[in-house]
Amino acid sequence: MLETLLIPYCILSQDEQQASIQMDQAINEMNRTGIPYAIVVKKGTFGKYAIQATIASDYELSRERAVQLIVEQLKGDEVIVSTTGKTSRELFECRAAMGHPHHSDFLTVGSMGHASQIALGIALSKPGKKVICVDGDGAVLMHMGGLAIIGSMAPDNYIHIVINNAAHESVGGQPTVGAEIDLVSIAKANGYASANSVSSANALSETLAAVSKQMCPALIEVKVRIGSRGDLGRPTIKPIDNKKDFMNNLEA
Repeated sequence: MLETLLIPYCILSQDEQQASIQMDQAINEMNRTGIPYAIVVKKGTFGKYAIQATIASDYELSRERAVQLIVEQLKGDEVIVSTTGKTSRELFECRAAMGHPHHSDFLTVGSMGHASQIALGIALSKPGKKVICVDGDGAVLMHMGGLAIIGSMAPDNYIHIVINNAAHESVGGQPTVGAEIDLVSIAKANGYASANSVSSANALSETLAAVSKQMCPALIEVKVRIGSRGDLGRPTIKPIDNKKDFMNNLEA
């Protein structure tokens, strides 16, 4: 792909001295041409690094369990738009474990922060369809202006679930400010009809079951502990096929 885009690149060497030479060459090339230069890093090139910051992790729920509880509440006619990273991976595996098809879920691969607006567009174009956005704290913080748009458009078929572990876990576990802000107050200030924060299985199930059209757009913040399974897989469906299946399901 890089060759097609005419972007010069190199594959980073696992030899530290050679890698340093490659970095110097990349910098010289960019200075000479004024165009981007890509460094392709193969899996396993870098060793693991433990994040030094401590993140609160004493909540009852894991993110994966929260996703399972959400799926268990579904009646079958809803659609889900899930944020990028491990949330979508866990949703995919949850559906597979429960024997569900995947055509009701849009997995927002590689588009951090965009799930809420994709879900909003679907909610507005399909007013008779309940749309659930399963989001993350990092994604919401990245595109917080989206909350104001959702509130101003006020779709009565939109439920915005923010799974908050106060970390960018899918890309290394770097802390966010998710534990330091009041998402409920922010959502209400941006026009959400209702907003609640939960941190237990019972509270999540009860809050989700109680949401009515009059309470939408609704925000449910789910506070969870950081962590995921070491053997968590990846979707076996290509993104383009996921999109086509999802769109066909919407039109059915």
